[in-house]
Amino acid sequence: MLGGSFASALSDAGYHVSALDLNEDSINYAIQNNIIKDGSTKVSEEYVNNFDIIIFALYPHILVDWLKQYQSYIKVGATVTDVTGIKTWLVKEIESFIRKDLEYIGAHPMAGKEVYGVENSDKSIFLNA
Repeated sequence: MLGGSFASALSDAGYHVSALDLNEDSINYAIQNNIIKDGSTKVSEEYVNNFDIIIFALYPHILVDWLKQYQSYIKVGATVTDVTGIKTWLVKEIESFIRKDLEYIGAHPMAGKEVYGVENSDKSIFLNA
């Protein structure tokens, strides 16, 4: 929901937004509803290396595992951030292994809902948050 909300707001602002998601239905929904331009269910260097900014909407332990496994796919100089609510240990953990040519910025948008999934995204969720 937070990832979809971020994507929707950025798309409305004119940015080209792409997404990775394990659920192909989520990718299709997001494309059909103009939340993203394109998406993939498969992590590949060719796809991931296209992005200047990557915003992760994953649970903390999954984010750490993903970065450990795939950070080599991220282009040099890219900015990496997240919408994960837990920060202190997460920032310390990521900073202990992230490549020096990437910029990691731990973020915590003070917004949310008690639902999940791109179909519940709301581009206005970050206003006044």
